[in-house]
Amino acid sequence: MAQYMLLLHQNPGTNAALPPDSFKEVVQRYYAWAEELRQKGKYVGGEKLAVGRIRHIRMRDGKPLSSDGPYAEAKDVVGGYFVIEAKDDAEADALARDCPHLWNATNWVELRPIDAM
Repeated sequence: MAQYMLLLHQNPGTNAALPPDSFKEVVQRYYAWAEELRQKGKYVGGEKLAVGRIRHIRMRDGKPLSSDGPYAEAKDVVGGYFVIEAKDDAEADALARDCPHLWNATNWVELRPIDAM
């Protein structure tokens, strides 16, 4: 089995704009989907990423430089991730297509195979 990472992209503030009851319903869909994957032996892990306190670290003049990010003008942010196991790319794609993150037409999932090192 190969492992794949699903990076959950969304517009900044998407979740903040939801009424509390709607947000709770969306979160429950994530839990149910993860539990279904777990029961099938496909779930490796996943978490929602915190909003704020994000740091970008890049090399500048040969030294690591830290800065805040993402910025208000960012078109999307990574709000969370899942790691799944699948027999091949086709199965991983099928599992990703069922991800509840796609509840909103502006959300999207980046599916990346993980190279075993």
